[in-house]
Amino acid sequence: MFLAVVVGSYVASRSLPQLLELSLSFITAYCLNGSSMVINDIIDKEVDKINDPLRPIPSGRISVKAAIIYGGFLGLAGLFASCITGIGTLIVAIIFYAIANAYNVWLKPLGIIGNVAVSLAVVAPFLYGSVLMLGTISMKVLILGLLAFLANMGREVIKGMVDIEGDALRGVASIARIYGSRKAAVIGAGFILTAVILSPLPTFLGMLGWTYLLLVCFADIGFVYSAIKILLDPTHVKARKVKRELLAWMSIALIAFIIGA
Repeated sequence: MFLAVVVGSYVASRSLPQLLELSLSFITAYCLNGSSMVINDIIDKEVDKINDPLRPIPSGRISVKAAIIYGGFLGLAGLFASCITGIGTLIVAIIFYAIANAYNVWLKPLGIIGNVAVSLAVVAPFLYGSVLMLGTISMKVLILGLLAFLANMGREVIKGMVDIEGDALRGVASIARIYGSRKAAVIGAGFILTAVILSPLPTFLGMLGWTYLLLVCFADIGFVYSAIKILLDPTHVKARKVKRELLAWMSIALIAFIIGA
């Protein structure tokens, strides 16, 4: 998450935050992400007793009470750090911290709505970086966020093909579990290919040069390759491989944005 803040800052302003802002952004990203993960572990403690009994709470290494205190401390520390850098960054942090915890508490079982919440959380650090540097969200970062959102939506839907058994235990209404893996593959690939189609926008709108377009083509080739793979073989084994590949293509797309900026 911290790296995404740095990327958002640089894409928005072509410069990096000063050391103090960089340090506070690291604290915000680390603490809020850590807090939401702790809260997720608290809520999933019964499922983890079956699926992953070695995790801290089901294994007894940390009590639920201690986890609540630790998660709350991390959340407050992250929000306090974001407050120091400005009211804009505090607002962004509050909104997306709330979305992350709404996912943990209410939205996870709701399938595609949960996928939307996770993908918004992925976009949040880019927006945070822009607000940190400019006090607002630049159009370049907004488009970066849109592309990241679409690509991650595709990955989340495909990831549901891998997690069908665990989602059944949690009562998660994922697309793969409710409608089958083939439909999940089609919808997941659809999100990915939409991101590919929109990826030239920054160049065509005059925001980024041809260097960006050339580099993002490498990511696009990877995205198309993975989309075709999951469409031809919509199984949980192939989905496990594709979800890892998508992270690599997303990283290349980020590099294209950084160099293009």
